[in-house]
Amino acid sequence: MQILAGASSALALLASSIGELAQPVQAADSDTRQALVGLAAYAECKVLHAGYSRERAQAIVQSGIQSNGWQQQADWLKSPQAIRVVALTSEAMNKTCDDFDQNSPDFIPAMKALDAL
Repeated sequence: MQILAGASSALALLASSIGELAQPVQAADSDTRQALVGLAAYAECKVLHAGYSRERAQAIVQSGIQSNGWQQQADWLKSPQAIRVVALTSEAMNKTCDDFDQNSPDFIPAMKALDAL
């Protein structure tokens, strides 16, 4: 459960950082995609910096998708756009995976990619 708590708090931080509270339907899709990116980037960051296995990272993502009801959007994470944004975002995160490293060379490109969702 501690894994999920960490994923949830990191996701909440990322979601608030990228403005997850829009109302229109199209914005809701974009918000869900941003939240999915946050979840997947957190898990990938843990692989990069905390020694998590790919299986453990996948379990974090799947659990987050299930608990948040994002099943209809989950396949989007396999798209080239999602893969690129997740990679940029995970590289732009700090070593503890709970915030962005604003000094990272990937920070600005990650923010632009998130805005483009």
